[in-house]
Amino acid sequence: MSMHTAIDMKWHKDGRVDDGDMRHPADTIAWKEFDKIYPSFAVESRNPRLGLATDGFNPFGDMNKPYSMWPFVVVPYSLPPWMCMKKEFTMLTLLISGKHEPSKDIDVYLFPLIDELKELWEIGVHTYDKATDSIFNLHATVLWTINDLPVSNMP
Repeated sequence: MSMHTAIDMKWHKDGRVDDGDMRHPADTIAWKEFDKIYPSFAVESRNPRLGLATDGFNPFGDMNKPYSMWPFVVVPYSLPPWMCMKKEFTMLTLLISGKHEPSKDIDVYLFPLIDELKELWEIGVHTYDKATDSIFNLHATVLWTINDLPVSNMP
């Protein structure tokens, strides 16, 4: 982790003003409750809290051509608000394409991603922090998902 990224990953704890107004996901009840339930995760401010987002679209812009693409993007919400949504910090983790939107078989595509996220939560990964010149065990969690999956085809 570069020096600047390591410092920015701690912004939600060290640089954020907590005045009661919601300006960042760290100001939400969900974030604060998560920290209470999992204090061992919260104590390491470099541990990222992630969002997983997806929404399908027709890449041709022509609804007469039956084709859809479903990107799954991971967003690191631990970064400051002016950084977390920038393309250099968002991660395209999965892209499902086909003639129809993914429905009941979506789990087949998601298994590898879920396995990696579970490993980041349970085991973590040794990470070098340039700002402190130290190695720490980084864990990650998905705080929420943002999606627009079609429910009409779900069982």
